[in-house]
This record gives sequence, C-alpha cells and structure tokens, in this order.
Amino acid sequence: MSHKRLGEILTVFGRVGLTHLKEKKAPLDDQTTPVKLRLAFELLGPSFVKIGQILSTRSDLLPENYVRELEKLQDDVPPMPKDVALSAIEKELGQPFSAVFSKLEEEPLASASVAQTHRARLLDGQEVIVKIQRPNLAAQTREDLTLLVKLARRIPASWIPMVDLPKVLSQLQASIEAEIDFRNEAQHLRDFARENADIACIGVPKVFEDFTTSQMLVESYIPGIRINHYQELLAAGYDLEDMGQKLMLSFIKQVFKDGYFHGDPHPGNLIIHEGKIFFIDFGIMGRLEEGIRITLNDILTSFTSQDVEGMTRAVLAMTTSEKQVNMTQLGRDIERMMTRYGSINLGLLSLSDLVEDLLQIFQKHDLQADPGITILGKAALQIEGVFRDLAPDVDLMTLAKKYFMENMKTDILSQVLNRDTLLIELLYLLRNGKSIPRRLNQLMEQILNGRILINHDLIDYPARFRQLQGLANRLVLSILFLALILGGSLLSFQESQQTLANTLLIGAALLFIWLLALILQSERVGKRECV
Repeated sequence: MSHKRLGEILTVFGRVGLTHLKEKKAPLDDQTTPVKLRLAFELLGPSFVKIGQILSTRSDLLPENYVRELEKLQDDVPPMPKDVALSAIEKELGQPFSAVFSKLEEEPLASASVAQTHRARLLDGQEVIVKIQRPNLAAQTREDLTLLVKLARRIPASWIPMVDLPKVLSQLQASIEAEIDFRNEAQHLRDFARENADIACIGVPKVFEDFTTSQMLVESYIPGIRINHYQELLAAGYDLEDMGQKLMLSFIKQVFKDGYFHGDPHPGNLIIHEGKIFFIDFGIMGRLEEGIRITLNDILTSFTSQDVEGMTRAVLAMTTSEKQVNMTQLGRDIERMMTRYGSINLGLLSLSDLVEDLLQIFQKHDLQADPGITILGKAALQIEGVFRDLAPDVDLMTLAKKYFMENMKTDILSQVLNRDTLLIELLYLLRNGKSIPRRLNQLMEQILNGRILINHDLIDYPARFRQLQGLANRLVLSILFLALILGGSLLSFQESQQTLANTLLIGAALLFIWLLALILQSERVGKRECV
C-alpha cells in the first residue's frame, strides 16, 4: 500500500512541477514552489489538505509566502453519501443508529477534508450535532505524513529554499495526531467551558460523552445567529457595539488570564443565542504558559513606552535559537518595527499586526517561538476583524487597559512576585548592585582629582550644603534599604532563617518609611525656598 501511495505522491509532485525546482536565488514573491505545493496537496486528497492546513498555522516554521499560499487550501469537499456517513456513525456507536438517534438530517451542515457534520435528534428529543470523520482518514493521514517525511529527506535543500522540510513535518506529527482524534476536541470543549463558567455572556456546546469517540463527536446543537449577520442581530434587538466589546474582552481574558484560547474564532464559529456568544468548533486551541503570558505583558509595556531594550529582552525571553543571535541587528530590526508604529494612535493599534511583525523578526533571526504565539496571531486577526466591524468607535487599547486594571491586578502582581521571578531579579540586583559603592567611590575620586568638573552656584552656601548632605543621607539609606530587602528576600527561601528574614524585611520597611519622610521633607523645604 505504501509503495502504491508513494508512487501517487511522486506522480502528483511531478505533474505540478515539484520535482525540478531550483529557486534559491529567486525573490520570495516570484517563487512558484509554494503555489505548486498547494496544488499538489489539493490533488492528493483530504489527508494532504489537512496536513497543509496545519502547516499554514505554523508561521514560526514556514516562510510567509508558504503560509499565505497554504491558507488557500480549500476545505469544502464533496460530502459523503448519507449511507456512508450512517455506516461510519454506526461503526463508532457499536450499535444501530436507531438505538440512539431518532433523526439524522441527510444534508450535512458542513463537509470538510477531515469530517462532516450533521444535525440530528436523540431519542429523548435533544437536538445535537454529529461530527463524523471520513472513513480511513486517520490511517491515511498517518501513512501520508510518514511517506512525506521520508520523501522530504531525499529532496535537495536548494529545491525548497528557506524550509527545513523534514524538521517541519516531524514537528507536525503530534499536532496532526491530536487534531484527528476527536476525543481531544471534546476535552477542549470541556476545558473551555470550565474556564468560562463564570462568564455570563459566553456559551459553549455540551459534549455527549457516551457517544463521543476518536472519530465521532456529538455535541448540543446551538440555534442562533452568526456574529457577522449584522442585520439579523439588529432585528433581534442586539446591541452590536456591546457584543463587540464582550467578544474582545472574552478574547483578552482567554489569552492573558487563562492562557487557553480558541484558535479559530472566525465568524462561522461564533453564534449569538439568548444573549450569549457561543464559541463552536474547538479543533484548534492555543495554549500559553504563564512565562509566555508574562513576556507578552512585557512586550506590550515595552511597545507602548517605545523601550527598544525592553522589547529585545522580551523577544529573547519568548524564543529559543540554535544559532548565535546577532544582538545588534536584532535591536535594529526591533527599533525599526517600533518606529513604524510610533505615530499610530494606540486606539488603532492591532495586536494581530504586532504579533505578525514579531513573527517575521523571529523568522529573520532564526528564533523559534512557542507554537501558541503563531496560533495567537491568526486568532487575533480574526477576532479583531469582527470586533472592529461590531464596534468601530471603541478604542481597543482603552478597552484592554480597563480590563487589565479591573480584572488582572492580582494576577499581574502574583506573576511579578512569584518565587522564580523574584529570585531571578534578586540575583540580577546582587550581580550588578554590588558594584554601586565601588562606582560611587570611583566617581568621587574622579571629581576630587579634577577629571570631572561640576559647575555649581554656591550662592547661599549653607542651604546648598544642606541639600547635598540630605542627598547623601538618602543615598546611604537607599543602599541600606537595598541590602536589607535583598538579604531578607534571599533568606526567606530558607525555612530555618524565616525569623531573621522577617526582621530584615521589617527593617527595610522602616527604612523605606524614613526615606519617604525625608523626601517629603525636602520637597516642603524646597517649596519654602522658592517662595
């Protein structure tokens, strides 16, 4: 079977011209390989269409021109005949269809490369959606992917430039296996429902566990209106701007608070029913670990403050690289990116554009990002498009800022003050702060030796001297405060030293209060002198 299929693959590759490509020196926009790759995938059937579609979500692995072309893969395929679909359903049920369902609509709601969906009714009258996988699709996909990996190892690198095809395909195996197992999608539904159980405006279909298998998913049918059917929504009495804000706030929560978000929120997967926004089709989900979410916050902060150095640190924290990074060039590319956005009203800032620009920088410098970032870029593009159609007059950044202030102050504080983060920052301060007294001494020596000249108006000498004395006192107290807070924080990680740690931290708190008092006193004195 594998030899026959390999022959089919080679025949199709030859037919579209994939067996004699050398485009190493051709400009990206003039390269024909991406187009021919898409055509070959379409000709090779549903399994290759699914492989190509998953490849199109991985801009961290593929150049942009390949991603754009593979996104064009058509997922609408001729539906399975009713008897084939019915036979596949009964195979998964392990019993006759009539033992579970009273009705199955012959016309499918959707027919895709992997599965098709039918509306049905259970014996107890509940309306459901049955998602049934095409027969033999899972086995065919596994075989095709294995053959494709073997074939890719024999393709000269110059034929498909910029793409380490064997590596890319190998990394996709786990993703493809997960997506064609519908039990994973059922788990996504349950997890998403749990994360949003307290959000009144968000709904999720119910999974019918008893009838769900690796190749069939049964969930509750959600009647309603697609979120982009604006006239129907208005006729039903919905406030479009309100719906847009709820959708965007939900997405912000999913990304920054939960770290678990819907990866394909196009309008067809967003249904309005009874005042709720129902997310459907959970085949693609994005996950962001806590460290990635913290780094995303750092990126947004650095971006809004135009902090190139901070953005560079955040980019390096978010990625890994097998090669040595050219820090100078990376800093320049980040600065150019931030400069382009410098004159843009923050209200018009697009999160999806920012993520896309970051992914391009990652690719240019061979930086590997978490796959969740790539999924985030596509999901953000879809959500933002719907949001701006529903609520064109709402400032996105203001909305996001309001959410962060109202809902995430505690989360952000816990992220900043968690044990690992605090320890890293303390070690940084220890490594760099210990040199402060030496540098101050060097500075004083340079001043005394005349290598640094200070021009100072010595009119009212006693007052100026008091100011300098006060400044010196605050500097000494600041160094003592730093020493106490560092010592107390480090000792707090040892259970046997908790008493000493608490003593040092209390001392640091008292010094801090003293410093504040001195600062306030100096400000009052300064105001009196100005009067």
